[in-house]
Amino acid sequence: MSSKPIRATLLAYALFLLPLPAAAGECHIGDAPTVPDGVTAAAGEMAAAQEAIKAYIVETQEFLTCLEAEAKGNFTPELTARYNEATNRMSNLAVQMNTQLRSFKERG
Repeated sequence: MSSKPIRATLLAYALFLLPLPAAAGECHIGDAPTVPDGVTAAAGEMAAAQEAIKAYIVETQEFLTCLEAEAKGNFTPELTARYNEATNRMSNLAVQMNTQLRSFKERG
């Protein structure tokens, strides 16, 4: 028995299971993680927050890509607002985390 039909079937299933760009109106993003207070947070809390924020940035970039695919080169005011809001939230989150990391490191 040839393994080619089995490989083809497995490949078809794998392609079916891969995430595809969302259909119109299906671009979603979760809530931003909380940035801990660098003055009082424990080292583990700061490390966990950093990882959560890194994951959120990846999620935001995927969301932005989804919006771009949804717009198909024709951004409506609503899509533009969603895009800008997500970009600003991601940027502000990174600034907040960096500020709190500096406070954490200054504690010694």
